[in-house]
Amino acid sequence: MRLRLKVRHHEVDEYGHVNHANYVHYLETGRVEALEAVGLSLREMRRQGFLIVAVDLSVKYHSPASPGETLEIATHIRELRGARTFWIQDIREANSQRLVVTAEVTGAFMTEAGRPVRAPDTFREGLSRLHVPAVAPTAAAARQRSTSSP
Repeated sequence: MRLRLKVRHHEVDEYGHVNHANYVHYLETGRVEALEAVGLSLREMRRQGFLIVAVDLSVKYHSPASPGETLEIATHIRELRGARTFWIQDIREANSQRLVVTAEVTGAFMTEAGRPVRAPDTFREGLSRLHVPAVAPTAAAARQRSTSSP
């Protein structure tokens, strides 16, 4: 799933480029739009008693974005496991395809009471359309391997 958005002037910092915190908003917008593209709205999930929340976020900043540039946010799910969804995202400058940000996000399905719960099959069907299993190993997986080595 890909989403394009234009950098607005109020999103930049004193250095003239997008403030790092705004990328978290861009990434969330990418995930929400991806969910909606496969027929899963946060409102409908909540109406049915479920939440999907970000429980871990890892962002790597590669190059700055400036006001007026159009960014393209690519959003995919690397893995669905129990209550968790493992998302991979990148943000590129749309015209040049210059890499701006890469991110890994772990999402968790929860009940309104805050208990983790396996995503219902109807949600899993939609999420499976965002699944890209052949993605290269992630930075988080590499870190986990390196810390488990003797």
